[in-house]
Parts: sequence; C-alpha cells; structure tokens
Amino acid sequence: MPAERAELWRQAIAKAKEQWGERWAVAVNGIDARTQCHLHVHIGKLIDGVEWGEFQEAGSVDEIPDPGQSGIWVHPGPNGKLHVHVEMLAETAIAR
Repeated sequence: MPAERAELWRQAIAKAKEQWGERWAVAVNGIDARTQCHLHVHIGKLIDGVEWGEFQEAGSVDEIPDPGQSGIWVHPGPNGKLHVHVEMLAETAIAR
C-alpha cells in the first residue's frame, strides 16, 4: 500500500503543479469530514497565510505518512521539501 499511496501523491502533485505552479496544494479530508463516500484528492492553490501549527517535513512523496483516519494536506516548503499537515478537515487550506 505505501507504493500506491506514493503514486497517488505523485500524480496529484504533478497535476497541481501543472495548474498552479509553485503555489500548489493537495488535500484529502479525514474519514469523519468526507462528504463523499470515496477517497478523493482536492487539488488547488495554497491559500496565502494559511500555514499555521505543526507540520512534518518530507523530502519526497514516499515520506508522506499515512494519516490513518485523519486528513492530510501537502504543499511545497523551502529547499525542495514538502510540508505535510495532518488534520481532519484538510481541504480548507486550498482554493479550488
């Protein structure tokens, strides 16, 4: 499953970069916050000033953790790293 999860992030991020350049962000809501019955990735532009609280830094999509029941949103950080935020309602960090 980790390889499939990494491929999902890889493709979502590629599409986000294609649409939004370096202001991209992708998000998956946690199970309790989903309004649809299936997993789907929100792709959009990172909202200015939205980053707050704790995040993990990942060097590649392979390092993005499995959030379990929680949601997750990812966007570019400095030095080619990814900022990974784990919270239930993740899509509110991006403009679509």
